[in-house]
Amino acid sequence: MRKETIGLLLIIGILVLLGGCGPSEPNTSPTTAFGFVAQNDFRYAPLAVQFNASASFDADGKISSYEWDFGDGTTGSGVRPVNTYYNPGEYPVTLHVFDDRGGKGVAHLTVSVLAVPDGWLLRRYTWQYEGAEKTLEVLIPEPLYQDYHSQYRQPLVGDYKYDDYVLTPLDDPTLSDIARALRAKIGGGDTEFARFALSFVQRGITYALDQPGFEYPLYPLETLADKQGDCEDTTILYVSLLRAQGISSLIAAVDTDDDNMPDHVLALVLVDFSFATEIDCQAGMHVGLYAIGSDFFAMAETAADPNTSGYIGLGCDPWGIETTDFKETWDL
Repeated sequence: MRKETIGLLLIIGILVLLGGCGPSEPNTSPTTAFGFVAQNDFRYAPLAVQFNASASFDADGKISSYEWDFGDGTTGSGVRPVNTYYNPGEYPVTLHVFDDRGGKGVAHLTVSVLAVPDGWLLRRYTWQYEGAEKTLEVLIPEPLYQDYHSQYRQPLVGDYKYDDYVLTPLDDPTLSDIARALRAKIGGGDTEFARFALSFVQRGITYALDQPGFEYPLYPLETLADKQGDCEDTTILYVSLLRAQGISSLIAAVDTDDDNMPDHVLALVLVDFSFATEIDCQAGMHVGLYAIGSDFFAMAETAADPNTSGYIGLGCDPWGIETTDFKETWDL
């Protein structure tokens, strides 16, 4: 063979190698995996679910697309889509992942969306605590709510024993469940729970006054189901939650305008005296810490209007109240 021919063949071989015209490696299909979590820890319909396919990968290339079938007749794309399921049921979710060479991987999971049981009311609450959004989902027994709601209340201002609304035992199991759910969200000791429960009542329940000249206290389940109430309603709910966690408190009817007559209802929470160092109030407020007998109590103003006052922390007094302004108290 002539040298020129051999040289030409070598050049052609090199060009073939450099040009990538040799046999290619087989494509490996992408590994497909995903998870999901219900937003806000909710369980009942309607339920928003956040999906996450970031665990998927392609060993010999890159993923080019994610295609979702959410099992309810809707589809989606992307790594972290959100889908809302408006009806209860079992939904088979399928994810197809495609790589940059046409390979495909698939994965399946099932989303379970619960139905609200017959005879129960579903209520959801959203509020802020220490700069973070908090949520709570609650089931309330509707017959018990209706039973409380139908009980007669005399329309006379100042003629109620507010502790009666706390000590009624029929709603204790529901209130205990709610208090445990709140405790699980915040952890910590009794003082931290008292702070957190106060933020829930102030910001999760809308402040709404009774009709002028008409006092109509609500039982705790009424306030929870209606999601609104005035000062005595929110105080009754708050001390009921504290009681469910074994935290001692008082309901106090107080005089805020110095006419020697009670015109407002709030709570007093049993605390250690050292709690005084933890109180941090907004400008213009007083420290609400009181010695009653041999115990110390921190003021809990439950009826803060989120649209105007915002959160009033435990131990903060917007009124400038002295112990002489406590016109009547109920020990819980």
